[in-house]
Amino acid sequence: MAWSTGWCPAIGRSIAAAFLLTGLAGCSGADFVVPQVSDAEISKASLAVSSGPSDLPKFHRSNDEYRRMLDGIAHRLTASAPGLCTYAKVKNCTIDIKFKDEDTVNAYADGENSVTMLRGLLDELQTEDEIAAVVGHEFGHHLGNHIEEKTQNAMIGAIIGGLLAGGAAAAAGGDGTESAQAAGAGVGIGAGIGALSYSKSEEREADLLSAYLLARAGYDLHKAGRVWWVLAQQDKDHVKSSLFDTHPAGPERMAAWDKAIVEVENSPNKLPTWNP
Repeated sequence: MAWSTGWCPAIGRSIAAAFLLTGLAGCSGADFVVPQVSDAEISKASLAVSSGPSDLPKFHRSNDEYRRMLDGIAHRLTASAPGLCTYAKVKNCTIDIKFKDEDTVNAYADGENSVTMLRGLLDELQTEDEIAAVVGHEFGHHLGNHIEEKTQNAMIGAIIGGLLAGGAAAAAGGDGTESAQAAGAGVGIGAGIGALSYSKSEEREADLLSAYLLARAGYDLHKAGRVWWVLAQQDKDHVKSSLFDTHPAGPERMAAWDKAIVEVENSPNKLPTWNP
């Protein structure tokens, strides 16, 4: 970034973003206690990532095979989920998995209980345990009530963003029209930031809930953890997440998953701990 002596719009947006994220601290976050990882644990995971091969292997399967795998995972996770859903106070506990024949390395939750898996990501994953971890993570957003929280944060962020931008324009000597235009732009920026606020906390919680869900379904959490190593390999330089990241960095996620495994294995009822 090029620094200047005056008010830099990019700097202003960063400050506004930081204000928004701080202001929304009480509006979003993890309902359950998530594993905390140390810098040493992140560094250890980072070494594992950096020592990995430059080219990851591909595990190409037919679309029909992918659909059969996803149907089996959906049935297995749905059968094991009711106890966790009841505990998390979630009513709809049926997991619906959709397959999309696209090369993009991605998966997403597009409804309360619907998860879409793209072939590009599936080609990167070796075992059903890894695929189940991704599905479990996306369903974890439903278990953690994250979709509703993001909608609320977007609304709050829009209000704060409009007030910040409009006030800054007025303070700079802008007339009513300029202030209104700035406020309108601020609403859009604030809504976007609000929708992403504390998403790292939500992502960490979704990972934890995935671990509990997989354990209840009898999947191997150690094998499943390879998925976070695969994703970390695609961004080896990203070691630790920053304020404006929407996801925890790969090594952070790997270290947290290892701690989640220990927590789940030591849990007699295979249920996470509520935040006080």
